[in-house]
Amino acid sequence: MVDLQGQAVAAILTRAPSAGGKTRLFESLGRHPDPELLRALFLDTLDAARASRARCVVCFTPANAEAEMRALAGDDVALLAQRGEDLGERMRCVFDDLLAAGASAVVLIGSDLPLLDPQVIDGALQVLSARPGTIVLGPARDGGYYLIGATTTPSPLFDRMTWSHGDVLVQTERRAREAGLPTYQLAQTADVDTMEGLDRVMAEAGPRGERTRQAAARLGIR
Repeated sequence: MVDLQGQAVAAILTRAPSAGGKTRLFESLGRHPDPELLRALFLDTLDAARASRARCVVCFTPANAEAEMRALAGDDVALLAQRGEDLGERMRCVFDDLLAAGASAVVLIGSDLPLLDPQVIDGALQVLSARPGTIVLGPARDGGYYLIGATTTPSPLFDRMTWSHGDVLVQTERRAREAGLPTYQLAQTADVDTMEGLDRVMAEAGPRGERTRQAAARLGIR
């Protein structure tokens, strides 16, 4: 792991495209996981993280996919293999590892945010700088969150969480209150977990999400 001493980090939590993923999305499309679309989603998200003022780190799984992720991300992006069994443990370990490497703040996002504005990441970092100890959350339309930021590992928000339900954000805020952790909510941003999310990306005409739109079009998705 690279030295992150004093740096604010934007960490992308991702599965290597060759390893599949996005089960709900591809089930709604009636397709097997498509590596081309997964690569496009990741690279569009990476563009936003790169354009922010944070140091970008790609946190990938499986551990043997480092060469694949290096080829995708380029040499200017740090890589970190994920640790842990379930999603909550992997997220906790990302915070632990990046903060142990010296990061001053960590903003963790998924890899399915092709319309993400870099200013959202910068806004989260501004909150963390002004209010250390606050948990920054980016609410998703499905009741979860697309972003979580903190200056220390918020372990109570990850342990034994039920991730597949639509009340993840509500549970997270309740746990934060119980742990005495203040929270701050950002604006919603469209993620791509289902066909509805992909439709929102396809309807955009701006530069963000262009790889995703092209990949979807090549698959015959309009």
